[in-house]
Amino acid sequence: MNELRYRIGISLQELEISLLQVLRKSLATALESCLNAIDDWIKEERNRDRYEIKERKATTIETILGEPVTFSRRYYLDKQTGKYVFLLDEVLGLPKETEVSPALAELILHQVALTPSYRAAAASLEKAMGKRVVSHETVRQIVKSAGLAMEEGANKENEEVVQKKRVGLLFLEVDALHVSLQRDKKRTVPEYVCTIHGGWKPRTPGSKDYKLKKIVQIRAQTSNDLWERVSSYLYSHYEIKKDTVIVINGDRASWIRRGIELFPNALYQADRYHVKRDLRRIFGGQSELCSRLEEALDSDDVTGATFLAELAESKLKLKDPEKATECQKLLNDLVEIADATVDYRKRLEARRIPVEGLRGLGAGESQMSYFASRVKGKRSWSRDGLAAMMELLSWRNTGRLRVVTENIVKFLRNADLSWNTVKELAQQATRRVLPKNVYVPPIAGVPMARAGRTSSGGLSNLFNRLNEGTTF
Repeated sequence: MNELRYRIGISLQELEISLLQVLRKSLATALESCLNAIDDWIKEERNRDRYEIKERKATTIETILGEPVTFSRRYYLDKQTGKYVFLLDEVLGLPKETEVSPALAELILHQVALTPSYRAAAASLEKAMGKRVVSHETVRQIVKSAGLAMEEGANKENEEVVQKKRVGLLFLEVDALHVSLQRDKKRTVPEYVCTIHGGWKPRTPGSKDYKLKKIVQIRAQTSNDLWERVSSYLYSHYEIKKDTVIVINGDRASWIRRGIELFPNALYQADRYHVKRDLRRIFGGQSELCSRLEEALDSDDVTGATFLAELAESKLKLKDPEKATECQKLLNDLVEIADATVDYRKRLEARRIPVEGLRGLGAGESQMSYFASRVKGKRSWSRDGLAAMMELLSWRNTGRLRVVTENIVKFLRNADLSWNTVKELAQQATRRVLPKNVYVPPIAGVPMARAGRTSSGGLSNLFNRLNEGTTF
């Protein structure tokens, strides 16, 4: 066995890596040939009265193939608009002001959503490709461009909705986190996030684990902007009627409670996790007083008066003046929203609204933990950079990132041509060019075989023997 291994002179790992390098170089050469051929086809098929050739310029882009591709394309004067344009860029949807292909940009966005930093995303790509593909600054610029375009795209989406959905119950789970800023008069900026969903469904058929239905996340850097975006989304996507119940869950912040003013049949839920946490902090989690308060909190009194009365009575039994002061602050917070401490399901039942399949609220808390793990810590941001990252994370977190990556060209270049036009022109061009004009290097003609024993690490000898069918 050792003798056979010695005679072959290569491991499976080395063979895999070598073949991958060969394929990458061959495919990059084919892509270069294809791009040049399409540019030649455009030259012949263009409107000659409108587009005048001025010069030809070379450019290099990094690609998902792991190899850079350099190609030349013609620069035209558009006599109709007076502007200069690369028709190849317009037809194929090449991003403006970036040296990264759309397919690689899509991969970068996924990596950024999964890794803790821009540097980590660049390093992850380097590991996968076997070489440095992009810098962390390039990653940052792609996220910024795509993130801000996502926000604009969401606003346009609200305007273009044709068929509104009918729904009887919706949930809004709202929270905020403060993130450090760099080179700004303010040290931090709040990010307000609303998780919109339609309830719960089993993660898989028969599963006891559940996931949210129809989940969408909307974010903003002011509470007013958040509620404006949330209401715009809901009223453009759903038929919000007088009997449409919208449950708003959040902590006791006044800006969250303000949301009930925007909808005719809104129900505010003071997040019960936070209420119970405050009770345990003030009264001690294992104390008899805390147990009685939690029982009162879970009582069938949908007005919340029973719980508030028990809380006021329990305050008198506190011996620590600081704890008594904290308890009074909690009472002051809850006195005007006593019913909001009651589980929303009991209040819905009191209105004779079915609650089968409904679960306790609190998804917003876990969602905010996800955001915090990516944007807080020892990191600081520009306002635009933070907005772009939060937008990217919100789309990815709700399974909508594919909407961005499927339309990556549109998001990265903001072209005058519509997305459908770009796709149609690109498909037409490649169909006409590929069959007859593009040279694809044959895989059998392995470049590594001609690299020489030294520069190939001895692999040229192996590939030559494989190609010639000689024995080892």
